[in-house]
Amino acid sequence: MADESENWEPQERVGWEPKTPREHREPLGNAPLATLRATPSTEQAFKLMGDLAQRYPRSQAARGKAYARRKTLVSYAHASGAFIAELLAAIETGRSEGWIRCSHRKSDYTGRDVSWAMFDGVAKAWLEAELIQRKQGYPGMLAMGNPGPTSGKLTRYRATTKLLEIAAEHGITPANVLDHFDLDFVMLSELVQLSQPFERTPNTEVVARLREQLAELNAFAAKHPLTHPTRTIKHLGWVRKFHQYGAGFRWDKGGRLYSQPQGAHCYQSLPSVDRQELRIDGHRVVELDLSSSYLTIFYALCDEQLDLSQDAYMGILGPTDLDRHVAKFWVNASLSNGNLLSKWSKNVLDSLLGQLAAKERTGFDPGRYPMRVIREKVLHRHPLLERWGGRIRGRIMSWADLMYLESQAILGAMLTLMRDHQVPSFPVHDSLIVPVSKYKVAREALLLHFRLQTGRVARVKPEADPEDW
Repeated sequence: MADESENWEPQERVGWEPKTPREHREPLGNAPLATLRATPSTEQAFKLMGDLAQRYPRSQAARGKAYARRKTLVSYAHASGAFIAELLAAIETGRSEGWIRCSHRKSDYTGRDVSWAMFDGVAKAWLEAELIQRKQGYPGMLAMGNPGPTSGKLTRYRATTKLLEIAAEHGITPANVLDHFDLDFVMLSELVQLSQPFERTPNTEVVARLREQLAELNAFAAKHPLTHPTRTIKHLGWVRKFHQYGAGFRWDKGGRLYSQPQGAHCYQSLPSVDRQELRIDGHRVVELDLSSSYLTIFYALCDEQLDLSQDAYMGILGPTDLDRHVAKFWVNASLSNGNLLSKWSKNVLDSLLGQLAAKERTGFDPGRYPMRVIREKVLHRHPLLERWGGRIRGRIMSWADLMYLESQAILGAMLTLMRDHQVPSFPVHDSLIVPVSKYKVAREALLLHFRLQTGRVARVKPEADPEDW
């Protein structure tokens, strides 16, 4: 299928759409490329495919009489199933707000399980029935009568509530789509990506080195299966995402590693309690966590060492776990925001409530935690935070600077474990999952590379070897 950078060839010439609002660009940029290779694996999936094909047949304008042959109906139903499976999977992923991108280059469908005629028929029928929304693509060229950017975009689609309700009638939802369809995932061709804003990755010597590191890690990890006893885990490899691309960019903003494909089937999306049940090569694992990672890095940028003799957040607001979580949330949200939080906005409150819900914690009342009081008490413990938002080391820092140093420590530890010890490791942003038997060597590698990046010492949990528990 076509890459985003390739020229888009529309089936029919359409006008160039107005510029996409800024707030919609990131989810559209994160839209996964549809492969249309999904196949049904349950009776419900077969029935859903048949139901969609019967209720929303190909347009009569399609060549030949509709369903003139049984083979055509079967092919059309298969295309319907492949399309809805990818639409549902994209919703569960959460990063693209349900959008997927599809090539309109007819040659991309040659020899594929789903032909261009069948996909085009499904897309047109579903658009007419308001089962899907479309964000029209455009060609990557400037020509007479063809206004628009020089780099093309593939057409985006996402499911509407109407389509989701039809799928739900058959017991199929975004959360369980992988139980009903086998999705033949394909690894992204670009391992180094620019996001926030989304841009095409340039070919430079720096990028080539970054790609080589990831390719080496991906090839090594492929030899060490990551599994879960009760969940389906898909891991094709990692891509590394950098942010805030612009003038003077030096590939030092962001840089976290993201397992592909993203979604409920991604090990990084599992709750921490479920990650404890993962297995590498069939062996038990331990997750090594850089405790208070962003705060420790911030202290290091200010040429200070965070006090590791005590929990960085416990006791600031009170003695309970909820008190600790609110204090930790305020610090991390402030560091991610660029300035210290001063009020409970809807977005800030929703973010905290989402975190608490994921941990099955209830009872939070913002009235009991005035933002003014939180700020005052946190700054009493960590007065250095007053500097956040101002100039540090001669420039204004952002969350992307903190994330980069963290990602460098994680990546460095992974490379050391692979090259020097032949130990596989799987990152979850500020932590590393390794076999329990490799706890000591992995902890040493993580501490070493954090110190190399920041010049300061990190606190890595657990602090005792799990095999001694």
